[in-house]
Formats: sequence, C-alpha cells, structure tokens
Amino acid sequence: MSHAHELAVVGVGQTAYRRRHYGSTPELVGHTVREALADAQLSARDVDIVVGGFAPDGLAGENCPDKRFLPAAGAIGRASMRVNTGGTTGIAAAYAAMDLLEAGRGDVAVVVAVERMAQAHDVPAVFNSIFDPIYEKDTGLSTISMGALRATRMMMRWGYRREVWAQVAERNFAHAARNPLAQIRKPYTADEVLGSRMIAWPVSQLDACPISEGVCAIVVARSARVEGRERPMARVLGRASTSDTYNMGDRVRRPVGDLVDMVTLRRSAERAYAQADVSSARDAQVVEIHAPFTHAETMAYAPLGLCEAPDGPDLVRAGYGAWGGNTVINPSGGPQAANPVGATALVRLAECARQVMGTAADHQVPGARLGVATGQGGAIQFSTC
Repeated sequence: MSHAHELAVVGVGQTAYRRRHYGSTPELVGHTVREALADAQLSARDVDIVVGGFAPDGLAGENCPDKRFLPAAGAIGRASMRVNTGGTTGIAAAYAAMDLLEAGRGDVAVVVAVERMAQAHDVPAVFNSIFDPIYEKDTGLSTISMGALRATRMMMRWGYRREVWAQVAERNFAHAARNPLAQIRKPYTADEVLGSRMIAWPVSQLDACPISEGVCAIVVARSARVEGRERPMARVLGRASTSDTYNMGDRVRRPVGDLVDMVTLRRSAERAYAQADVSSARDAQVVEIHAPFTHAETMAYAPLGLCEAPDGPDLVRAGYGAWGGNTVINPSGGPQAANPVGATALVRLAECARQVMGTAADHQVPGARLGVATGQGGAIQFSTC
C-alpha cells in the first residue's frame, strides 16, 4: 500500500523554456534548484536525497551528463541517482525520490530534470534510435511518424478530424499566453493551426510540440518534516506507474487494446485515483497532460476518465478543459507550448503543485485544490499518473 499521503511537494523552481539556453548545464541546474529550495523555505543543509532526470544522452551531445549536473544540484555528500525513462524521465525521477522518502532514507529530496536537446546534431536520428533495432528502426519510425500513425487510427476508430485537434491547440496556446515561462506564447487560432506546415499527415507543425531546452526542480518532503508551516504545500494523494511492451508492433493487436487505447495510462490512473479516493480526473480542477501532439492529448482523455473514447471529439467541440470551466486542461499551455523532453513530465507535476499551492501567478486557476499530472515516455512504453 502506498504511503503517498505522507509526502508533499513544498517547492518548485523552473527556468523559462526556450529553443536554446546559452548558460552551461551546471549553471542552469544550480540556479533552478536554489529557486526551488527558496520557494520551499528550506536550505541545502535540509536536503537528504538528490534525484536527477536526464533523457537520452544523445540529446545532450555528451555521455553521462549526470556527472556534470548532479553536483550542481547539491548531490555531493548525499545519496543521489539519475533516472532515464524517455519522456517520462522527469516524473519518474520524482517517483524514485518519493519511494526513497517513503522507505525512510530521508525527509527531504530535491528532484531536478534537465533538457539540452538543442545541443544534439540530429534530434530526429536520436529519437529514431529508441525503436527496436531489428524490426522497427529501419522502417524510419520517429516520434512524429509514430504520432501520425496513432492519429489516423483515432480518425478511423473514433471519428476525430484535424479540426478537432486544431481546437485543442487553440486552447493550449491561449493558456500558454498567460504563462511567462512558456516558449510559445502566441495565441494561435484553430485556422492558423490548420494552415500550418504539414509534417506527417494529419499532424501539422502547430499540432506538435517545439524543440525546447530548460530545467525544472521540485522539493519533496515527508509531511511530518514540514507540518505546521504557514507556507502552502501540495500533498501527494496518489501515484502509480505502469510499463508496456518495448516493441510498438506488440501493441497493435491485443485483447486489452491497440496503439491508441493507452492501457498503461489507464491502469496508472485507476491505481492513483484509488489511493487518492477520487473517481476520475473530472474531480480535479487542474489536469496537466503530458502530450507532445494534440491528438496525444485527446488520446489520454478516456484513460484519465474524462470521457469514453468515442466521445472525445464531442468533448473538445463542447470546449471542455478551457479556462473558466470546472476542470482546466494544461493551464500552463502544456507540452505544446514547451517540451523540454527530459523535464516535460516533471513540469506537469510542478505545474499542478503550483496550482494547488496557489503560486501559479498569471495562469493560476481560481480555487484549484486537486490536480492530476501525467507522464508518457519511451514511445508510451512508460505511463505515470
């Protein structure tokens, strides 16, 4: 049984997210961790554990980048580790830190996730290399082409159209315009999304996330360590992580669902909801979905309990998730406005924590008390909620 109720996020630090950052990785990490500790009203002396997240080394242009960035996060003299689960890396690092705290290894942990993908010589080649080297890699699969295959499958099964996904993009860009840390802050319209350059039908450029760099850090503590403080905190009520098959082909035809059913996210969500004593993401005022494409966001609606899968297009057309509703989806703008791969999933958790703590400033959702954050990585091999 999880002891998640004993944990809380007590501090958040983030860089702005940009196509390229010109500071060194240790500089960016050190600054962001100090910001998170200041937000938590704690000092480096209070930290017992440091967990770092960095996705594929190939995106950093160096091997073992953790050897450079973990010391800058305060790892010297403390227990530390690096986590890499693809796009889920950031939230998986938080998950590992929470496991260590629950195991009694300490009272306070710093979690920091980093992305420097602008340093890579060939980003598509790095992403192609994640697929099975015998059966799948040589077909030219990439995250974009794989996304396009899933999008067309959703069109066939549930009646999605490009116009529906353009409406999702319009809402995310409108939310991002409120967020000073977002990389893309222009409030693009649905028509502009539909008219943007096609990169792999039916996915257009504005349906997809940008190339982003940045750092996100959170401070997680055992509740007993920070109880009684006036500083707000975001309690961790439930969490779960589920892994899927490595080969994409193994998910095409199986009794539990195909490529677009997101079976592992559904299982993670159900387990997390049971721990938190909530029925679905509809109970939350804020939902931060890790989705680098508009269709990927809508693919997550049914697993999270926002609707039944065939009802997804109508949910979007009704304006669900927009600012002012009972549940706001991606009030930060989501990965569509900034996708620092190794950090993206941690940003989802950090943004939910900021909302619950009431510190989200210009994109604060009024009355936010419960948030749901997701992480998807390894071409949806790993799902965390």
